[in-house]
Amino acid sequence: MAKRKHHFDITPHIVKQLGEQLVSDEITALLELIKNSYDADASYVSIEINTSGQYIKEKLFYPNHNGFIVVEDDGFGMSKGTILKSWLVISYSQKRQLKENKKVTPKGRTPLGDKGLGRLSTQRIASICEIFTNKIKAHGTHIAFDWADFEKQKTLSEVRVQSELFLPKTKSGTKLVLSNLNHTEVWEGKNLEKFKGQVLQIISPYKENRPFEVYLKINGTTIDLDKSNEQLRDFAISHFAFDFNGNKLEIKGKTKLSKFIGNSRDDFKNYLEIDNGKKFHEFLQNKYPDINISTAPFFMEFEKVFDINRDIGGLEIFDGERANPGSFNGIIDEFSYDNWMSSDENLKDIFGSLSNYREFAQNQTGIKLFRNGFAVKPFGIDGDDWLRLRESQTYGNSYYPLRPANVLGYFAIDEGKNSELKDKTDREGLVSNPYSRNFFTLAFFIRDEINRYQENIRRTYLEFLKTYKTQNSGIKTVKEAFNQLKETKSKTEEVKTEFRDSVITVEKAIIDSDKIVKSVKTNPLFSTDSEKETAEKVDALLNELKSIQSLLEKLEKVITKTENLNEVIDILEPKIQILEEQLTNFSELAGLGLTAESVSHEFASIADRLAEKASFYSAKMHGKKLNDSDIYVFIEYINSIVNGLKIQLKHLDPTLKYNRERKSSFYISDFFNEEKEYYKNRFDKLSIELNIIKEDDFSITVNKGKLVQIIDNLLNNSEYWLKERKKRESKFNPSITIKIESPWIYLYDNGYGIPTAIEYQLFEPFVTTKPKGEGRGLGLFIVQQLLDSSGCTIALEPTRNEDQRKYIFAINFSNIILTNG
Repeated sequence: MAKRKHHFDITPHIVKQLGEQLVSDEITALLELIKNSYDADASYVSIEINTSGQYIKEKLFYPNHNGFIVVEDDGFGMSKGTILKSWLVISYSQKRQLKENKKVTPKGRTPLGDKGLGRLSTQRIASICEIFTNKIKAHGTHIAFDWADFEKQKTLSEVRVQSELFLPKTKSGTKLVLSNLNHTEVWEGKNLEKFKGQVLQIISPYKENRPFEVYLKINGTTIDLDKSNEQLRDFAISHFAFDFNGNKLEIKGKTKLSKFIGNSRDDFKNYLEIDNGKKFHEFLQNKYPDINISTAPFFMEFEKVFDINRDIGGLEIFDGERANPGSFNGIIDEFSYDNWMSSDENLKDIFGSLSNYREFAQNQTGIKLFRNGFAVKPFGIDGDDWLRLRESQTYGNSYYPLRPANVLGYFAIDEGKNSELKDKTDREGLVSNPYSRNFFTLAFFIRDEINRYQENIRRTYLEFLKTYKTQNSGIKTVKEAFNQLKETKSKTEEVKTEFRDSVITVEKAIIDSDKIVKSVKTNPLFSTDSEKETAEKVDALLNELKSIQSLLEKLEKVITKTENLNEVIDILEPKIQILEEQLTNFSELAGLGLTAESVSHEFASIADRLAEKASFYSAKMHGKKLNDSDIYVFIEYINSIVNGLKIQLKHLDPTLKYNRERKSSFYISDFFNEEKEYYKNRFDKLSIELNIIKEDDFSITVNKGKLVQIIDNLLNNSEYWLKERKKRESKFNPSITIKIESPWIYLYDNGYGIPTAIEYQLFEPFVTTKPKGEGRGLGLFIVQQLLDSSGCTIALEPTRNEDQRKYIFAINFSNIILTNG
């Protein structure tokens, strides 16, 4: 008896279910079809949507239909054999093999599609799919099928597919006619405006970022993808561009003067607009020499360059090297919707009104991720805040950091250059791997650098206003401000009696003048011409006196308020003093927190080692294999652990609250020898050599806890970046050097040095190139505050290392030096 040949088959219904699960909506479906045109080396794709008509330009197998969508391109088209495989063999994809072999199309494009989703996308849009395609002009292939048949037949091979040859009009290309639309409401009424916005989100509206032309017509209306975007970008108050070439990250930014209008139009007019920002820029450059004057319509600009291996921490290592996501670039434009824009004539000409501009701009906002000009969902689409811009809105003046509703821009990646950044199967995000995680680390780094620039110019503008307002008033310190208030109060007391006498005098003059005028007016026949003329003058004088009386009444209210100035001074003066004390305390406590954090890590490491040993000897004891030698070794180990804990506590002790105000005198070399003992175990594990060079020893009188916190911060920074370099260079021998040369100490390491992009802002708060969670950017700010409270200073030496970076921290102890060593 012959054996029966068994085989698997599949129901057509499964194919429909697969399409519904993999293609979430009409926009995604349309995007897949546009990608097919891109993969076919087309120079354009034309999309026509008609929600109620019938397509009559070609002879169709299904001419009787309601509504249609035509997707047409001039790509290289398909032969009959290709279409039978590419469309009729489910999940077959020639592109998959092309990508795996790192090959490209004749025009050099790496295919975007590789999962065979194009054919499944059509069922999301319409019931009927008809394809006209030709590889040469001599003849083409026309096939058609109805997705409704997939619900009727038992096996996939039974689904009806109609085909015929046709004589094409073009050299090559493909045209899809999708009819009997499933959801016409998507393309009609209010949804039409929403759809237009969605199209601009999935297909890059930036011409420089779009690989080919996309023409779109909906119910007879042509949508211009370029013009509207270009007009909108002209109104940006800030423009940022970034480019990562695989090794270097370049960030550029430009800002208009109008960004500083903010909440105070008067300050802007009086201090910026009056000289077109000239004084402000001079003030700004004294603090940030790398911020330069820009060309119109922008006011100022900056440019920073970072090395991926030397400046950016927290990047994952894969196969012995940093997982490089590949080169990418992008832009971010920032917009304002404040009421001052309503007077902009250009805005009125283009958008008609501020409300129209605001609505149009906010429909486009978001930072998109475009792969070869096509959006990767959900990044920046429908309010998705993948860059976590909302997290940065912590400042009082919230118009300075980037905000989701106020930015429009993109990150541009490429299928070939960024091959490790893979789309998830459902096209909703990127597959999580070391490359994508490093891409996000770089993206967040770009966000933070832009926000740091924004915060720097915000803070400098406020300092500028304070400085110039202070110069105008002659007040330079808080004490002078209070003295001026007291002087104002004193002078008010001096003139108060005279003022009240003046009020009585004016009131009497009004009464007397009124009598004269009334006397003449009531007896006109008995008044001489001279008396009438005098009465007219007195009447005019009377009106002036009444105006003076009204002004005096207002002044009386002001004088009454100045009488309360002493109470205000008595309340504010101690509060200001408390705030100044609290700033000092903050620096000390924050420094203590960072020191304690470092010590806690070491405690945890010691505890882990002790637990491991205890577990080992406990197992020996249960197995009755524990001998006297083991007990002796374990006890010695515990003793070494206890000594280690004592060293940690000894290090932490001077920084505790009860010791913070205690000052002591000691030689700086003795202090560093103690510090060296504390760091020994930690640095030995990392193979970091700590060198102390005593050229000219000296003694200082200072609170030892503060000095511990200062040195901790500096050494912890060195340790972090030396570890980062060691990850990349296995033969690298890290070292830290402390040179004592009265009244200075110089601290430096053999890492990469300080990135030139941040050397001017290094001691500002929140300045760091460490990733979020590994650095707050407060360490050096706190170091500076702690040194300042002790009358000392810290600076970066001008000397540069072999990478042309500053790297030596110099601390001047001259104000607390006791004797030369």
